[in-house]
Amino acid sequence: MLFLQKILNVVGITCLCVFAAQAQANGDGLPWDKRVVHGTLDNGFQYYLFDSRQEEDAPKGLTMANLVVLSGAIDEEENQLGVAHMVEHMVFHESTGLPNGVRKAFTDMGFKQGRDFNAMTNSENTRYMVNLKNTTPERLNQVLDIYQQMAFHAQIKAPSLDKERRIIEEEWRGKLSHRVRINDDKKALLRVGSLYPERPVIGTQDSIQHTPAEQLQAFYNDWYAPNNMALVIFSPMDSSVLTAEIKRVFGKEPRRSLPKRHPKDPVLDERLKIGQLQDAGNKWNQLAFLYRFKSTPDESDEGRRNGLIDYMTRNLLTQQIRRQRDVLPEHVRVLSSTKGTVSPNVAILGFSVNVDDGYHSLGLETLVQELERIKRHGFWPEDFDQIRQKVTDIAKRNKDAAKSRGTIWSIKMVEAVTSDKVLPDPQQSNDRILRLVDSISLADVNARLRQWLSSPDRILYTQAVGGKAVNIGSVESVDAIFHEMESRPLAALETEHVVAAKTLPEVTQKGTVTLTSRNAELGVSRWSLSNGDSLTLLDPTVLAERYQIEASGEGTKSYFTAVSAAGYHVKQGSTWAEQIAVQMSEATGVYGWSDDEFQQWRKDNKVSLSSKQKAQNLVYRASIDDEKIESLLGLYHVNQVTPHIDHDVYDTVMASLKRNASVDVVRPIEAFSRRIAKARFESNNVTLTVADLAPLSLEKLEQTRQKQVALPVQYFIVSRLPESDITALVEQYLATVPRDLSASKLSQSALVNDETTPVLQLAGNRVVDLSLNTEPKAEYRFYAYQAVPWSPAAALQLTYLGERLETILKQRLRSEVQGVYSVRVGLELNKETNRAELSIQYSSAPARLDDLAAMTTDVLAQWPSMVTAEWASEIQEAFADVEQNRLANDFDGTLSHRLELSERFYGNAQYLNDMDELSLALSEAKLNAFVEHLSFNDRVIGFFRPKE
Repeated sequence: MLFLQKILNVVGITCLCVFAAQAQANGDGLPWDKRVVHGTLDNGFQYYLFDSRQEEDAPKGLTMANLVVLSGAIDEEENQLGVAHMVEHMVFHESTGLPNGVRKAFTDMGFKQGRDFNAMTNSENTRYMVNLKNTTPERLNQVLDIYQQMAFHAQIKAPSLDKERRIIEEEWRGKLSHRVRINDDKKALLRVGSLYPERPVIGTQDSIQHTPAEQLQAFYNDWYAPNNMALVIFSPMDSSVLTAEIKRVFGKEPRRSLPKRHPKDPVLDERLKIGQLQDAGNKWNQLAFLYRFKSTPDESDEGRRNGLIDYMTRNLLTQQIRRQRDVLPEHVRVLSSTKGTVSPNVAILGFSVNVDDGYHSLGLETLVQELERIKRHGFWPEDFDQIRQKVTDIAKRNKDAAKSRGTIWSIKMVEAVTSDKVLPDPQQSNDRILRLVDSISLADVNARLRQWLSSPDRILYTQAVGGKAVNIGSVESVDAIFHEMESRPLAALETEHVVAAKTLPEVTQKGTVTLTSRNAELGVSRWSLSNGDSLTLLDPTVLAERYQIEASGEGTKSYFTAVSAAGYHVKQGSTWAEQIAVQMSEATGVYGWSDDEFQQWRKDNKVSLSSKQKAQNLVYRASIDDEKIESLLGLYHVNQVTPHIDHDVYDTVMASLKRNASVDVVRPIEAFSRRIAKARFESNNVTLTVADLAPLSLEKLEQTRQKQVALPVQYFIVSRLPESDITALVEQYLATVPRDLSASKLSQSALVNDETTPVLQLAGNRVVDLSLNTEPKAEYRFYAYQAVPWSPAAALQLTYLGERLETILKQRLRSEVQGVYSVRVGLELNKETNRAELSIQYSSAPARLDDLAAMTTDVLAQWPSMVTAEWASEIQEAFADVEQNRLANDFDGTLSHRLELSERFYGNAQYLNDMDELSLALSEAKLNAFVEHLSFNDRVIGFFRPKE
């Protein structure tokens, strides 16, 4: 994602999209879609209901219930920083009708926090979410009764608040980082003149620690009023019955007068504002220029027409900015633009460039020149014709496509409610677009462009590596650059390059494939290729019959995997050369083609071939429409027989790598991570340096690439196409790739390269304890392993045991002692190393780190007690649901993954034959037998503390 788009995402800015299909229910705007039943109770409480039985693809029995409070941090007073978010936490505690707390009421229903119920607060609103599976009227009514307690009867008591403060403070602490610091500065710049920078949603450490319960109760009493709320429900329930229940539950609370709201929009002026984002951890040299201007939503016909003009102008501008990148001077790169909203009625249009160190002034002059070129010349007529046709085509497609939304209905309804808009019928909405688009001319679009680029409220800011100061000049000198550029003769805008239609080189040779074995019961056949490669072919229709999966012959996909031993962790030579050679090969595409030609070919042929390189193997994967499989195999063939790297690709990638490697900024957390890596793997070679790049010439990397493609390959193809069709294509495109059979050895049908080694954590125990953090927080890291031979059962057991461990750690460290906000646990069976690998990560108050680490160690000593009959039964049921959905929705893809694993570890298709037995691994007895052997005694533990 481009830099400026990241900025806008950080401050919660939503990019404009004409096809959001939301409109006000006033003037001549469109009404709500008739499938949504909505209304307002006498006390002002709003409800929006969608009967999910109207949707064929809706999950059976699922209810998604959202209670929205239309107030957030922007409604706080100066002495209430973070209170909206704190109230969100506190309504889960005591209430009048639930003295033991709302959280207990939900858990008594069998819900799990984070999975089945959750909440969030932002600047504008607070939202409570419940996902109810296997909906019954009684259980949904229970949810509504609990929501009623949260909405109107919360009792915010000081003792409960004092306990919750620790959790909220750890949430605040967990967000402390270089990224947050720099983003806070960006927010202050982009929203200068508004309350947003002064009302941080999370609050401050001081406000979290000291705001009294009375302040929270006052905010709750002010804003948690029925006339400031909405209930949005997606459920398989009759809407008339549900409406009656909503009136019963929420209709008795009286309407209340709301406090006067603070203005949300920044005050615009006619001045240029210049700022610098200075942080010692910054690693980029960048410059951004932004325009702010009024943009009031209006869903009348005229307002929607204006929205279409905005959309078309924005798209044409993005396209033109991309073209202008081709003429940037040396030392200026990555010209980009984005448009969004910073508040309900103020939009922002931004442009940015990356520059080399010391070239911010050149970046500014370049940016001003390109903006003036676009503003002066306007868009090309042929581009305008294309965008108008694009709008027309999308609107025609969306008339029917948007009718089926599945659970997206819930998201769309919540978005409409929180932005005070409506969700209209897609047929009506898109018919209106088709009617209005014909009234828009190129002159309209160019006028909008010049209006945006003439907006007087402007912001210019810079960033430099290491937070160095940048003297970009004064307001007067920057304005002078604009005035001077207006008098210059400027070249016409760049035009779209004509991309030649390309075809892959014809493959005239033919190899042979020989059947070596067949398992008709599973639809598996194995073949040897005349070049030494091997193929395992699976016809999924055989197993589809066993699992009663509909075997459609139309619109199906084929799955392709190619595995070789071209890993990067070589015993001799450069691990960087191995990785960079693969990356440059991918960037080259088809040697001799331009990138535009290659991307156009991929788009036309709907082909995407991805690679993933690990320590000891290189894997290519793709899923492709059956009719395009020849194009896919042709692309793979070219990749293997022409292992050249484009010269321009080499220059561009190496220049980028050298720039990044030459930045000598090391953030404290990076220094900690490097020390952890050294303790785990006893290697300093974790960061690419300029010295590492020096010997990597184009010739060296091409030699590396040639060595990689010479290694034998094991193929896996899952396809419903006739076997004879597949083998004919294999003879033409795969058997003709030259291989060097002396380059590696074949073992148990998995390719093993004697020249590579696995990346293994060292045996023993090590502790890394560093006091480097510039933030007032400590962090804990835990990495451990244990030898466990790979099997589907063990991999499945470890997945669920990891979830169990995370739940128990959250209970101990968060709920019992309020020591952390978030715990992340990773536990998986690494099929490359045959090791169960465990990782744990959390942050905490510095003074509590050692106690929490001791509790973590204590929990890890209790593996056998983690398995209970109730939990085993629960995860068996959960796995059954997951497996059923997986097989129903991605049967062939699932088989492809499992076939590869089975052939690699068993040398046959055993895994496919035993899929029915997977759930047996989750029995209490099997889990107990498994955890008896878990100890994870080989550990590296890291403590990251603040500077003393």
